[in-house]
Amino acid sequence: MVARNFYEIDANIFYPRLDMPGDLPGITGMEFPFLNYLIYLVSIPFGYDHWYGRLINLIVSSVGIWSFHRYVSKIFSKKVAFYSAFIVLFSIYYYYSRKIMTDTFSVSLVIIGMTLWLEYLDHRKWFGFVVGFVLITLGVLGKLPVVVALSLLWPTFLKAGKADRWLIAGATSSAGIIAWLWYFLWVPYLQETYHLDRYFMGASMSETAQFILAHKSRVASVFYQKAMGWSGFGVFIAGLFYLRKRDVNLSPIVGLGAALILLVLFKSGDRFMDHPYYVIPFVPIMSLVASSALEKMRPALLFIALLAIGTEGIVSRWDDQFVKNGSAIEDLENRLDPFVAKDETIVVNSQEIPAPLYFAHRRGWVAWNGSLLDEEVRQSLAARGCDFIVILKQRFGEEVRLNLPLIYEDEVFLLYPIE
Repeated sequence: MVARNFYEIDANIFYPRLDMPGDLPGITGMEFPFLNYLIYLVSIPFGYDHWYGRLINLIVSSVGIWSFHRYVSKIFSKKVAFYSAFIVLFSIYYYYSRKIMTDTFSVSLVIIGMTLWLEYLDHRKWFGFVVGFVLITLGVLGKLPVVVALSLLWPTFLKAGKADRWLIAGATSSAGIIAWLWYFLWVPYLQETYHLDRYFMGASMSETAQFILAHKSRVASVFYQKAMGWSGFGVFIAGLFYLRKRDVNLSPIVGLGAALILLVLFKSGDRFMDHPYYVIPFVPIMSLVASSALEKMRPALLFIALLAIGTEGIVSRWDDQFVKNGSAIEDLENRLDPFVAKDETIVVNSQEIPAPLYFAHRRGWVAWNGSLLDEEVRQSLAARGCDFIVILKQRFGEEVRLNLPLIYEDEVFLLYPIE
């Protein structure tokens, strides 16, 4: 949605724009829209299409895993690098690297940047260091919890001389300051100026702690089930016993990473267990720990462990290999065209999910079925300029009949005038 609005309305990257609400410009504070802007840039020569975002994320995430392999091989060995990259490949990365989301994309930018910094220490090429700084900054800007992955910088910091340590520390701090300016100054400014707050900036730690205590098993499952699967987590636990038995002590990496992911957890409110992508920045660290156990295994047991990790990574997300039921909603724009003009606004019964507005290619609102059954709510929306009500029957909505004249109905939606 943001990428398309860059393409169709205004390409200023500092003013990301949604299609809602229908009576406001839609400008809002959010994650730095670098991925969205790349979609826009690709759209300039080729015309806009939403699947560009999937391809861009897949490419960057794949390069990120390759860079992770390269980074680990320079610090440990090619064998350890293979095990670590293999686990990441079939972890939660497998699911999110093909979505138009910034999580694996941003972590990958940070890992690529760290790899360039490590290579700078060997070859002293300033261009690589500067590019690495830009990528790390963009990665943290794109997803603030990505700072967890910066724990992997510890071996690079150890390898560097005194002057280079100051350089790395200064560059990392600068990236943090830039991210702070965006999230804690610019985002609130956009929200207050344009009266649209759609971005979650976290909850209080006390509130989150109460939620975690009430749902501790579901929260814990993000680590032992969703991050790398049962098999991957089992190997991770085994790897904890070998942290101090390597040429490079992994304890500082794991300790710092664990502290940062716990900070993310305790600022996530009730979202961590329902949005497991928060754990993604910690997965490369977990995979590096797991590789400590894999390199100690005999060939037969190693084969079984890798087979289990790979198989579970695919099978556990088997339903995401195919087009989901309700994909006809992607044609919502064409279905609405005979009845709703491009400049007319709609309200969709998709609860709090704005995706149907995107597919409808109209500005408007989203609402719950119960709200749309309320005449006062409908009158309020009409007063704000809403023209039509779209009731989705599947995917993002659930069919409900309104006591209004029915304009159109098919297997996807019902269309009513708002009164």
